Amino acid sequence: MSGKEYLEKVRKERSLLERIMSYIPGYRGYKEKELRRESDRLVRMEVVNRLKDAKMIFRRSFANPTVAQRLSGEDTYRYDALLSRLDRVTQRIDRAVAGYAGMFDAVKVREDKLDQVLQADANLIEKAQSIRSDAEKLVKMEVGGGEWRQAMDNLTSKVEELDRLIDQRAEILKGLQG
Repeated sequence: MSGKEYLEKVRKERSLLERIMSYIPGYRGYKEKELRRESDRLVRMEVVNRLKDAKMIFRRSFANPTVAQRLSGEDTYRYDALLSRLDRVTQRIDRAVAGYAGMFDAVKVREDKLDQVLQADANLIEKAQSIRSDAEKLVKMEVGGGEWRQAMDNLTSKVEELDRLIDQRAEILKGLQG
């Protein structure tokens, strides 16, 4: 689900009272701000949940003593590094300040800027889903082999790409405040 779809979902779920009050001057703008905050929270929760799923899938496979014994020094480093990066990225998203701060100002936000934020949200969700899917594939591979090592490195790279996407999104949000 994209950022726009989340915003629409939140809008559709408003109560009758909220819809009536949206006609009251000043209330609509306030409510739209709240909807954006809620949409932002939903997007971030979705990304966090997919990353937590990826980590859980990954950790479960290595909880098996037979699999864990196959990890050598270099492979153990890959495993630990990937878990550490997943934790870091998950925490960055989970603890991010809620809402599109700059969009709550009295100044109208340009539609193209809003579209950039929504595209950034979609990119975050898609990358998190890709990481989750790759984790599922990885746990089916023979631990310690060349293909497994390459898959681990690729997955680590995807987590680093997600980290950069978080930075890009933060830059877009900063641009909204100016």
